[in-house]
Amino acid sequence: MKLLTLVFIFVISLQSFSLELVQSTGEVTISAPIDKVFDLVSSPMNDHLWRSEVNDMTTNNDDVVVGSWFREDAWIGIRKNFITTTAVIEIDAPCKVIFETPAGSPFYLKSQRFFTEDKGKTTFKYVVDFDRKMIKETFGLNVSPQIVMKLYSFQMKRYLNKLKKILEK
Repeated sequence: MKLLTLVFIFVISLQSFSLELVQSTGEVTISAPIDKVFDLVSSPMNDHLWRSEVNDMTTNNDDVVVGSWFREDAWIGIRKNFITTTAVIEIDAPCKVIFETPAGSPFYLKSQRFFTEDKGKTTFKYVVDFDRKMIKETFGLNVSPQIVMKLYSFQMKRYLNKLKKILEK
């Protein structure tokens, strides 16, 4: 009986520490070769060109390689300077690059950027997973993830269209 109680307490404590992730996905097809799209989009140092919320970006390495980190200062929700650091955890040029917050970060975030080419056009798929607790931190209250995702999907469409215009010039 004591063992069963201990197992129950352990399972409950694990659930209280587990992450609840929210995911947003967007995709755009760009009339440009995959290498051109990958070169611009694979580096977060270029995000300010197409992602309107980015205030500033710093890095430890000008190359996008496993282990490179990128510190983003962004205006998200009511937070004018929300800082997030991610590191490259996987890269397969020119098909994908994946970034994730390092262990010990206050919030979890994973940014996945996928690229495919067909007949001279490149489809860029952008997937962002983040800790639900970021919503309260950036909006000042616990807004429903569904509402946040509706707002963010609208914003993501806008900046993916901006990216398309930049690359199709």
